[in-house]
Order: sequence, then structure tokens, then C-alpha cells
Amino acid sequence: MAKFAEDFVPDLRRLKSWPSMEDSPWRQPYLADLTYGELHRLVDEFVIGQGLKVFDFGCGTGFLSLELAREGHHVLGLDSDEDAVNIAVRTMNSDPFASERGPLRYECADFTSWDGPEGSFDLVVISRTLHHIPKPEKVLHKVHKLLAETGRLVCIDFAYDQFDQRTATWLYHMQRALEQAGWYKPPSKLPSDTTAATHHIVEEWFSKYEKKEKFNRFEEMRRPLCRLFREDHFSWKPYLYWEIIQRMRVPSDQVELEMTRTISSMERTLIETKQIKPVLFCFVGSKAQVP
Repeated sequence: MAKFAEDFVPDLRRLKSWPSMEDSPWRQPYLADLTYGELHRLVDEFVIGQGLKVFDFGCGTGFLSLELAREGHHVLGLDSDEDAVNIAVRTMNSDPFASERGPLRYECADFTSWDGPEGSFDLVVISRTLHHIPKPEKVLHKVHKLLAETGRLVCIDFAYDQFDQRTATWLYHMQRALEQAGWYKPPSKLPSDTTAATHHIVEEWFSKYEKKEKFNRFEEMRRPLCRLFREDHFSWKPYLYWEIIQRMRVPSDQVELEMTRTISSMERTLIETKQIKPVLFCFVGSKAQVP
């Protein structure tokens, strides 16, 4: 399966079905809204001011950069994935709301070697990018330099190492219930034994993110964030429902929409009541004075 559909347009205002992107929320407009749309709404809570100079670091296919530009901000999106940036540029060029948005441009480059103008951005957004970048402190130090003295960082990121056995048990029960209803298509049939299944989920989870991908652990990101930025906000958000809907297949669009809302809401409640561990955090901070 191709990474992106040939005519893929990652635009929250032009959502449609992309059946070939079967393991992505973009495959259905309502799933894209409940995932990528939620990320945009979360970032938007912390965008204060008008006509801001915004740097979207790790912009991917540019859905967030595009929305921020449409709100009147001056946006630069940067990503090292050439295919993703090409899609972002194509989407930007076909934007029917182009006359109403602020300046928007994209660059394809490795951030560590990219030469950005220091002190030139009012806002830097990092969305689900920091976890897979080696030496996050070095990267965040560069982000710190890019910000104006009154600048702000919004960082939403994946903390895989918070996942535990109890959380895996909840994830398994959600997957198993959907499978029994005929609404979940795992690569292989899920085991009926809960203990064996959850042990396997935990083992596979850490094998993938810790050993193979070598993602950064939560504290490896949190420590430099707190050192370089004054914390204005910190919260945990639901994210495992993204994992579930990748393989969820409900014949009725309306039922699939309601099921996704229910699972997301359940995850949020269980996080807030500390029944399961969250794996997505939102950190917002103002530029701090550092030696």
C-alpha cells in the first residue's frame, strides 16, 4: 500500500474518503476530524494574538500549517520528508481559501542542519515529532533560539514509555470487543486469554518503540522542555484510540463515528481518573532566560 494516496489532499476543510489509506484516519472524513482535527483544535487553544510568525516544526503534509495560515498567521512549515512536503505544497496551491489566509510556505530540510533566523518567531509548534528526534535537548535549544523573547512553544508529543500492563488490558478489551462484533481486523486473531494477550501487547509495544524505533522516553523530552521554557500548561490527552481505529472497520459510517467518539471519550475519562496511563502530552511554554 502506498504511503499516501496519489491525489491525497490533507485539508480539514476539504475532507473526503481516501479508501486506499486504509490504516490512516484520513481514510474517512469523520475519523480525520476526530484525530487530526482534534490536534488542530488543541493547538488553537494556545495560539494567542493575531498575525503571528509561526514555525511548524515537523509539519508533515501540512494540515496544521494550512489551518494556522487561514487564521491569518505567517506560517513556515518545515519537514525532512520530501514526499510529505510536496503534498503540503500541492494542497496549499489548490487551497480555495488562499485569498483569505496569511502567508504560508514550506521547506524540506533536516532541522539540525537548517539555518533559521534567530529570534524571528512568535510561536513554534511541534506536533508528534520530538519523540523520534535524537538528542531532543539539542533540538529544543535551537527552537529556543528561533523564538522571539516573548515567544511561545506548543509541543504535543508521544510518550510511549508511559504505557503499562493495565493500559494494555484496556486496549486489549476494546480490540477484542470490536473483533467479536466483526468490526476489528487485526493482522491475526486476538488471543482469548487476557493475561497472555496483554503481556504480548506490552512486549510488542516496547519492542517496536524502544528497541526498533528507539523513540525518546518522556523524561528525555520533558527535562529540556522545562529547562528552556517556562511551563504555562501541561496536560495528558487520549491517543490510544488512534491505535484502535487504524484497524476498526464498521459497515455504517454513522456507527463508526459514534464508536470512535465513545472510545475517545472513554479513554479521556480513564486518564482523568488515573485508571490507565496516557501516552500523549501537551506542553505549552514561554521562552525562558537560560545561561
